[in-house]
Amino acid sequence: MCGIIGVENNENAAVLVSAGLLNLQHRGEESAGITISGKEKMKTFKTMGLVSTLFNEDILINKLPGTAAIGHVRYTTSSKSSLLNAQPFQISCIHGNLAVVHNGNITNFHQLRKELLKKGSIFNHTSDTEILLHYIAMSKGNLSSIVANSLKKLEGAFSIIILKDKTLIGVRDKNGYRPLVLGKIGNSYIIASESCAIEALSGKYVRDIAPGEIIIIENGQIRKSFFYGKSKKQNTCIFEQVYFSRPDSVMFSKTVRKARLKMGEYLAEQMRGIKADIVMPVPNSGYFAALGFSRYSNIIFENGFIRNYYVGRSFIKPSQSLRDLTVKLKLLPIKEVVSGKEIIVIDDSIVRGTTSKRLIDVLKRTGAKKIHFAFSCPPIISPCYYGIDTPSKEHLIAANNSTERIKKYLGVDSLTFLRLDNLIKACAPESRKENLFCCSCFNGKYPTKVPKKIYKEIV
Repeated sequence: MCGIIGVENNENAAVLVSAGLLNLQHRGEESAGITISGKEKMKTFKTMGLVSTLFNEDILINKLPGTAAIGHVRYTTSSKSSLLNAQPFQISCIHGNLAVVHNGNITNFHQLRKELLKKGSIFNHTSDTEILLHYIAMSKGNLSSIVANSLKKLEGAFSIIILKDKTLIGVRDKNGYRPLVLGKIGNSYIIASESCAIEALSGKYVRDIAPGEIIIIENGQIRKSFFYGKSKKQNTCIFEQVYFSRPDSVMFSKTVRKARLKMGEYLAEQMRGIKADIVMPVPNSGYFAALGFSRYSNIIFENGFIRNYYVGRSFIKPSQSLRDLTVKLKLLPIKEVVSGKEIIVIDDSIVRGTTSKRLIDVLKRTGAKKIHFAFSCPPIISPCYYGIDTPSKEHLIAANNSTERIKKYLGVDSLTFLRLDNLIKACAPESRKENLFCCSCFNGKYPTKVPKKIYKEIV
């Protein structure tokens, strides 16, 4: 997770990046930051909390001159949630002033950090992002070749934007785990995690940055585009379309909304024998799957929950206690919709099971007659090492329990998971149905070698 964005060759770069971050807020709510360059000395501003908090600091965007900027919203997966680890990271080195923002997890971080410490490197953060800056700082040559050679040392998932003076460098790992897209607004290029951030700025989505590609942008021109390495097969995280990405973002030439509608259709096909009065989503990620289900099955679609929009996304909270509290505050059932009804409830996924259990309990207290629970993805049986904060295997309810046992634990009348083949069909490009996705959380098959010791935090 995390959301990143960069704009170059624009007098309003800082404003555009800040506005873009607001449209990537769903990707991280723990910290926000921006680095501005191109006119005066490079400056970085960071804060814990939402992007709006950044505006409320002593940061008046219209008084920060610069023609290039990068920004970041953070969702912690592998290091301490603190201002120390908030991005962008800015350094001064032999190559000048540099700043970097990163989305993903570098799986060999622990090993690389040990090697660099032996060589005398001094670390200021516990985040894996800092690794790349160390390699760049200790290398000689032109920046594009230095970045390419540094990336070859890294394993795992990384979509990265580097800012140097007026130059933007966009990088995507060779497996393409995390999204990264290219857009344009006037004579300026934009690099962002999702196309929704570009379109919100009245920009135009141009294309995805390809897996393994490095793109260098300067003065409104793509100065260079090349591949530092290629994988035998693309492995984009399929959970992006299930949950993380915004419905209006484009992935594989279609909107995430369209993929979620298809997930709902395939669920309805799997559940043909089940009758109900209404189908209702768990807002917001279950919305379009439930709508697709309704259209296919002709069961009435209803919004059975009222969502408190002043409460953030529960899955991306850094602790279980915060996730539990968020769920209690966020969703309340509408009695006249639910009471006395046989309902089909559709959510995106089940991880630990505690959140789903609370939702079912409150629906029963509200008077639901029968509850059929369905998820728009398969059971999550393995942790993610590529940028999603799924817990270890012993805490994953589906890794340790059969569907029947989960059904009894939740206290529902039926429980259905979308089959993996149906999920892949729903998410794949229209013209191609092959598996272009990393599905390791569903099948335990990791595209890269995963170290036995995966770091959570360097102490």
